[in-house]
Amino acid sequence: MTKIQLMVLMTPVVLFSLTVHEYSHGRVALMLGDNTAQRLGRLSFNPLRHLDIMGVLFFYFVGFGWAKPVPVDWRNFENPRRDMMYVAIAGPLANIAMAVVCSFFIRLISPEFSYLFVILAYGIWINVALAIFNMLPMYPLDGSSVLKGMVPDHVAE
Repeated sequence: MTKIQLMVLMTPVVLFSLTVHEYSHGRVALMLGDNTAQRLGRLSFNPLRHLDIMGVLFFYFVGFGWAKPVPVDWRNFENPRRDMMYVAIAGPLANIAMAVVCSFFIRLISPEFSYLFVILAYGIWINVALAIFNMLPMYPLDGSSVLKGMVPDHVAE
């Protein structure tokens, strides 16, 4: 396969993975009492609502990328630090779940179905990479909010 064909096959995987990641943040926030993402139309599986052009281009040329973060207002939570941790972990967990699903299906098909095989392989690679990258404990990545939710108040400050 040519590099162009591989990039074309990677496109739906990148768009779907980023969309589900951001949707998961918004859905968990809504479940915990914050409807900001829903009010702003970001609680959607429409990739255009989450697309950051520069972030997608980075996927192709650098090997990692990003989407527009779903807006969350921590003031709407009963326990803001804990609930922000849950919202933050939702995206990487969604990526891990998608990688597991792709892993299951890649075991069921023959490599002779090369296009489907490549799409599923990208599904595993991209979702695992997104989950790991997002769990780095650096702001503004999800890992920083997860870490803040796990440490005592005085450390989180």
